[in-house]
Amino acid sequence: MAPKASSPPPAGGWSALWQLGRGHRRRITLLSAASFGAAMVEAGFLVLVTGLLLALTSGRDAIGPVGGRELSINLALIAAGVGLVLRFVLNMVALRQSAALSALVRTGLRRRLSHAYLGAAWSVHNSEPSGRLQELLTSFIGRVLVAVAGAIQGLTAALGVVAFLGAGLAIQPLATLAVLAFLAVLAALLGPLRGAIHRAALRSGAADLDFATSVSELGGLGREMQVFGARRAFLERVDRLTDVASERQRKVQVLYGSLSPTYTLFAYGAILVAITGLSFVDARDLTTVGAVTLLMLRSLTYGQQLVSVHGSVVSSLPALSEVEETARRYEALPAARGTARPDAALPLVMDSASFSYGNDRPTLEDVDLTLDRGEVLGIIGPSGAGKSTMAQLLLGLREPESGTLTVGGVPLADVDRDWWTRHVSFVPQDPVLVTGTVAENIRFFREGIDDSGLERAATQANVLADISALASGFDTHLGERGSGLSGGQRQRLSIARALAGSPSLLILDEPTSALDGHSEQLIRDTIVALRGQVTVVIIAHRMSTIDMCDRIMVVEGGRVTGLDTPDVLRSTSSFYRRALATAGLGGGA
Repeated sequence: MAPKASSPPPAGGWSALWQLGRGHRRRITLLSAASFGAAMVEAGFLVLVTGLLLALTSGRDAIGPVGGRELSINLALIAAGVGLVLRFVLNMVALRQSAALSALVRTGLRRRLSHAYLGAAWSVHNSEPSGRLQELLTSFIGRVLVAVAGAIQGLTAALGVVAFLGAGLAIQPLATLAVLAFLAVLAALLGPLRGAIHRAALRSGAADLDFATSVSELGGLGREMQVFGARRAFLERVDRLTDVASERQRKVQVLYGSLSPTYTLFAYGAILVAITGLSFVDARDLTTVGAVTLLMLRSLTYGQQLVSVHGSVVSSLPALSEVEETARRYEALPAARGTARPDAALPLVMDSASFSYGNDRPTLEDVDLTLDRGEVLGIIGPSGAGKSTMAQLLLGLREPESGTLTVGGVPLADVDRDWWTRHVSFVPQDPVLVTGTVAENIRFFREGIDDSGLERAATQANVLADISALASGFDTHLGERGSGLSGGQRQRLSIARALAGSPSLLILDEPTSALDGHSEQLIRDTIVALRGQVTVVIIAHRMSTIDMCDRIMVVEGGRVTGLDTPDVLRSTSSFYRRALATAGLGGGA
């Protein structure tokens, strides 16, 4: 059994956000430089505009003193105009970097999550709740982008505060220090509120995932809902989940919305403190008074933006933690990545192979089996006996927990997965077709299968006549998930898909369980024609489906209680005799 991949401890919250930015340091540096430069230019512009207004109203031909210097009105106007253009250019640079950064993060997260999922072991795919991956790739990553955008805005606002306070310190230290003290007090006071937002956002995210998972599951049970009259129960469950998700989101919005009025309360108080500080300034220095007042008001505006986006980031961080934790979980259980390429896919040998799903009782125990080229093996047994698990082991979707499973003498876990998938194929009980044409469904994303291969596979699967009768043959679009085909046609098209790759081993799980007699006979004819060319394993409840098998394996309670030819099993296996009798094929107990 392949060892599980180790992974570093999961990152969450702000640390996860920091990790996102580490790969984009150049853009963040350029964004920071442009934002800080734009804020410094704006601060200088406001000082110049204040001086110009005061100079014009007082009839002076110069502004100042500002920082101990005076400037002529013409020079001040030119400087203000240049600053205005420069600020626009720097803001556009920052905007482009911000947009690029968000796009890169979105692309990176979606690729990482989807690649991690598609590269994970089948046990991960099998256990993942329906709809969860879609919810993570859409709404959760959308929330992450809100956090990223908030972090970018917060960085810009923080640099703006630094720039304006720096300018204020240079012009009038007393009032600026009063504002700095206010910001320190405000940060301490808003800490508990931010914590409450984070906790509420965690609960809201969990409720949204529960809602998406349940709705996805219920959405696939429309037929059963209609048949069993469960519409009211479905509605009640959806309503209950909707109410819980909405209530938790409401709490997040209330807490988040309280940040702005809380900040405004203290901001106005800070203005009063700043005015008190300015009262000690020489009243004749009107340019300094006006410039500092504008700088402080503008810095408080940036501060309000900083508080607001901080709340937005805090409320979105749980989504990032969920995406990060899920990606790490997928990456910790990768699919087998062997490199060996045996001379042939057969014989396939199971030697004392056992498997369990984590409970005390093994699902399969001490299975011994050798599959040779061209034989047809049937697997029968009561429900829950381990038949489907046996198929998963043979396909390489799961690995034995003890014992061995070898292909051509090589452990299957060490075999190159791409090589193995070209030699083995599978037909499920409920075939899943993609939205597309007949040809696209048979090829199933395998570009190496040409048109002649499609026709050959369709002929082997006894579905070519049905395809030829369609309006555009192999180019006929089948509707959403093959809705334009009957159950028998879907099953035979699934067999054609499996045969199109010319496999050495074909495994069919209950291939005729829901088919009419005609469709069953066509599939039986296909299996008979494959004897001697392809090794076929059939898992079946219908005894009529496996009476053409060379050997039959009887699985009961996770153990193989019989493995021999049909004739021998009639005398050695009581389960086989009962199954024949139940099917009306003789061989009573």
